[in-house]
Amino acid sequence: MNDDDADETPQERMAKAELYLESVKARMDPEDFETLHQAVNEMSRLITEGDEGVLEAGDRENFAGAVQREFLAVMAILTTGRMDHHVIDMPGPDGSAGYAVVTPEVADDPAALAELRRQIHQWSIEQQAINSELDGIARASGIDPDD
Repeated sequence: MNDDDADETPQERMAKAELYLESVKARMDPEDFETLHQAVNEMSRLITEGDEGVLEAGDRENFAGAVQREFLAVMAILTTGRMDHHVIDMPGPDGSAGYAVVTPEVADDPAALAELRRQIHQWSIEQQAINSELDGIARASGIDPDD
């Protein structure tokens, strides 16, 4: 991130995000765009108000694929002030869909992307092991981990 981006106000970042959203609106299915717009508005509210909570993304069936990618792009603009990032496919170790937001330099560097994938896969495997252990502890304690 350059110094110009770091000095931007939240309002300037929001203006960039709104400009980006206008371009997305022109090329996205209206129903998908409505889901995206609801998610961005809710996340913006949570960020501005400092609330803790769960993001309600509207129609969860539509919050997939292109909508998720565009949501990440907007969140990257809001948090970094940059509009030159790339949202890349980053499948999990089990083949599940996933995405990562990276700088243009990383997006154009196959070795950096491979290292990022390796790190994410390692983290994911560690998290799965922790979650399995916690589920086992909950079951042994008589707690249903799915509640």
